[in-house]
Amino acid sequence: MRQSKIHCVIPHFSLPASASNWALPISSYTLRPNIQIEHPQLQYRLLDRRLHHQTSPRTYTPNTEHQTRLFPATSRLQPQPSPSLPKSLFSTSARTMSSDDAYMSFLDKANADVSGSAPQQGAGTVKTETVHSSLSVPKLLQSVDAYYISDTDEPFEPVALKWDGAAKGAWPSADQLSSLISPDTDLSQSISILSPSSFDPKNQYSAALDAVRAAAAEKDSGVDQSAVELKVYRVEQTSTKIEYWVLALDAPENRLVGLRAKAVES
Repeated sequence: MRQSKIHCVIPHFSLPASASNWALPISSYTLRPNIQIEHPQLQYRLLDRRLHHQTSPRTYTPNTEHQTRLFPATSRLQPQPSPSLPKSLFSTSARTMSSDDAYMSFLDKANADVSGSAPQQGAGTVKTETVHSSLSVPKLLQSVDAYYISDTDEPFEPVALKWDGAAKGAWPSADQLSSLISPDTDLSQSISILSPSSFDPKNQYSAALDAVRAAAAEKDSGVDQSAVELKVYRVEQTSTKIEYWVLALDAPENRLVGLRAKAVES
């Protein structure tokens, strides 16, 4: 007996918008109307593949040949060995003097420069002595309240130094003053002598200068105070640290009296 073909029409169904999985019941699939299915299983299989292609995400399959061009083999990226450098560039041989005579000449010159030079600038200050142990400070100098104006305003300090030349009216030289104020260190190369007017051109320290004159004439009634001679010794300790010694001759006591002021002049 010959079998007859069965024709059926499947109505149109739309896929729900909220569906995230393509594996839905067959009743939910979207089919075109008026599709004649002779073999239902084959027709549903084709429809299943079509829906899977529309809903599943695409994946990227790398191109092996393309990756090879972008990322060559690791062995190709290895640094090539650099050519060896000449050993002469790394020579550690020590340099020596050309001869023993040249070396001895160098030492002699260095020693001569040190022995014949003045105290090095900035090497440090030398502590100076203002009052000898066997002398007393004049009372007029103890009451002086004055400051020398510089980068650091320092007070004037009393000075009383033993000096046998005072009775003869002789002033100490730079070498002699250095031995009086610094017995252990020679400061003679750093000492210069100033006049009172060059030391105080603006008459700022007139009270201090008058006190020194009064102290020098205190025990000599025959001497006019205004006629007492003054000298200012400038002692350069460093390039910025200076000491000013305002001195007068005290003949009856065989000494130097006066005031010392420290200054910082940058």
